[in-house]
Amino acid sequence: MIDQKPRVLSKPILLIAISHIFADLSVGALPILLPFFKNAFGLTYAQVGIIVLVQNFTSSTIQPVFGYITDRLKMPWLVPAGLLLAGLGTAATGLANSYHVLLMIVVITGLGVAAFHPQAAKTVHTLSAVHNRGQNMAIYSVGGNLGQACGSVFMMALLTLPGTMNNTLYFCLPALVLSALLWWKLPKESPDHLTRSTEKKESLNSPIPYALLAILLLYILFRSSISAGLTTYIPLYYADYLGGSHVYASYLLSGYLLSGVPGTYIGGILGDRFGRKTVIMGSMVLTLPLLSLLKVVTGFWTFPLVVAIGFIYISSFSSTIVLAQEMMPGHEALAASLTLGFSIGLGGIAVTVLGYVADHFGVPSVFVVLSAIPLAALSIAYFLPGRLFRRDNAVARG
Repeated sequence: MIDQKPRVLSKPILLIAISHIFADLSVGALPILLPFFKNAFGLTYAQVGIIVLVQNFTSSTIQPVFGYITDRLKMPWLVPAGLLLAGLGTAATGLANSYHVLLMIVVITGLGVAAFHPQAAKTVHTLSAVHNRGQNMAIYSVGGNLGQACGSVFMMALLTLPGTMNNTLYFCLPALVLSALLWWKLPKESPDHLTRSTEKKESLNSPIPYALLAILLLYILFRSSISAGLTTYIPLYYADYLGGSHVYASYLLSGYLLSGVPGTYIGGILGDRFGRKTVIMGSMVLTLPLLSLLKVVTGFWTFPLVVAIGFIYISSFSSTIVLAQEMMPGHEALAASLTLGFSIGLGGIAVTVLGYVADHFGVPSVFVVLSAIPLAALSIAYFLPGRLFRRDNAVARG
């Protein structure tokens, strides 16, 4: 029988959250590199969008493959191995001598990210008690948000040093150190050591509410379209289109990504207290007017605006993960890979579409399109469940 005693934040969860920071450094670094790649290889906005699409597909969309496998096999080693592959891939991006070589490197990097996330999220869920799943998942998610934000700062700092693009090689150092620590510490904390095989087999046979899951994934698709669009076009708009400083553009992107750190944590706590659906819908209600201001606000107010957007719209992040895992007992890795990976990766398609919009109607029109997406997300979120039964038969708010 599983230990039902409440668990507070444990060292394994903290270690996984820290590893999440370094796994997602590569995700945050790529947007900063896009203006440099665009100039170096003479790319169109659509070709830039393809880079983002390839990254999102390999790092996110195929995550359910790893999630399906890790729900059935003991593979805790995927956490350090995925982290290492992501770090080595990002380190090699500055060495690319052509557009096609760059795309291949992005594929390798993305596979590392895809391998890391499902097993890591599964471990966090299993180590959490019912009453603090949202909070612990928020702590894990904060690691990813912080990693993306630090990735842009770290990469920008490296590019300002002598050697410019060759300095991406330094990205492998934190991945090497932390993957070695994970390899040593994490296997004993694997969820497979915490559950009986018979119980695991029974929960794997639990029915999955496909209709509700599809609604949730569609909502995440809309949310991730906003995220992918902003992370791609904040630096391109302010540095490339407006002719501003690349450093200032990196500050805007970092402020936007860093604001998601407290937003994710607070959203997880609110989800535990007031329900997942409340946080999911509330974040989009508040994001809608802020996105509408992006194209018209300039000067001093630009930075606080992007910070407010990042804080509010990302607050539903952990709530969507936990909601999916509660819908799919016994399939926690698959649930995490669908919400963290598949639907988010499909958001990369939006970047390709937005690239077409930017090429034909101008970069400012991208923000017009983005400002309409929250309406679609709200219409979908309305149909999400307000309450769910957890596997321990305790009624929980949705």
